Amino acid sequence: MRLFSKFVADFEYIRVKMRVGFFFSILGFPLYYYFWAHLFPQSYENIYLRLAGILFALLWIVSDYSRKDHERFHYCLSVVALTFAAPFFFTYMFLQNGASSVWLGSLICSVLYLAIVADAVSFLFMFLVGVPLAFLAYFYQPHQHIDAYDILETLPVVFFALSGALAMKWAEEWMIRNNKRKAVALAGSIAHELRTPLLGVRLELEHFDQLCRDLENAQGGIPENAGEYREVSERLSRHIQKASHIVDCLLLNVREESFDRSGFSQHSMRQVLDDVLARYPLTAKERGLITVHPQEDFTFWGDDLLMAHVLMNLIKNAFSAVAAAEKGSVEIYFSQVKGKNAMCVRDTGRGIHAAARNKIFDRFYSETSGGAGLGLAFCKRVVDSFGGNVECYSEDGEYTEFRVLLPSREGS
Repeated sequence: MRLFSKFVADFEYIRVKMRVGFFFSILGFPLYYYFWAHLFPQSYENIYLRLAGILFALLWIVSDYSRKDHERFHYCLSVVALTFAAPFFFTYMFLQNGASSVWLGSLICSVLYLAIVADAVSFLFMFLVGVPLAFLAYFYQPHQHIDAYDILETLPVVFFALSGALAMKWAEEWMIRNNKRKAVALAGSIAHELRTPLLGVRLELEHFDQLCRDLENAQGGIPENAGEYREVSERLSRHIQKASHIVDCLLLNVREESFDRSGFSQHSMRQVLDDVLARYPLTAKERGLITVHPQEDFTFWGDDLLMAHVLMNLIKNAFSAVAAAEKGSVEIYFSQVKGKNAMCVRDTGRGIHAAARNKIFDRFYSETSGGAGLGLAFCKRVVDSFGGNVECYSEDGEYTEFRVLLPSREGS
């Protein structure tokens, strides 16, 4: 189970390489059948195994485009397809061809390709599963007898390729983790440093408001430009609140560790929503675009501050979509979906095209120019820690709706 969790955690990093690899398999299986069966005939070929490899590749590619609907199946299919296409197929063909040099080279290539695609632990697991299965299949129905000496003779070469690939893979993963830690530390440091000047600006703004009040009292009335001063002050206050919100979200988003569930408790979703709408720095125009429908309420098990940041992210995204489309409005409502309580944020802005809907919760993926791609990934992490999930429904150019689905009972 821990191994599978490791594969899932690294999946977003490797899935692009898997897609390229499986497209390559669809071309390579039939092409090399022609090479080894007709152009440079080998002692053994198996068109059915090659067709099975093509079928696995096609099934994976189709599944990848709808993986959000069946994630666990897609992860399992990924492991099975990679195990079949690399260690099993090439080891089996190597054995059936009497440990020929052509298939020894092919086997080494498969080892290196698998090391490029999979993480180190999954790579070793697939190799240790695929190779024994290939031996079992060979012993069940051998095509060509192979001496033990011929196998032993190839072991140093295969071991060299395997150990070298593992060593370089672990070095690559260590470098990626190290660079990620540096990036997270830098982002956290920048966010912390920004808090100091923001606090200074806020204090100066409060001082400015106090000076305006003192001036009113000294003159015994409201100065001629008092209304303009107040508008400027309110705009500055909203900008500071937005900047502070961005800093808070950045600090929460860059932390990849699991949320501490020991402090979770029951909270009112309506209360969280009311607090967010009261604190979120909405302009008069934005307030005119937003409609809140829920009269009812439901409770959820989690953290109200984290949920508030989820709502702020969803509201911010909705306003961005409306602004980009230069049309539309934003609605927030509660519902019951699939036996769960749902908090829904819907905008009638530009929508999200189908290809992007499978990626929007991926870390660092953004449809917005200049976006960091952290907000929706953070929302998913938070809601997952509450025992729920986030779903996105959209039609390009028409609407986008995010549904935060939460269990009806604590711990369910």
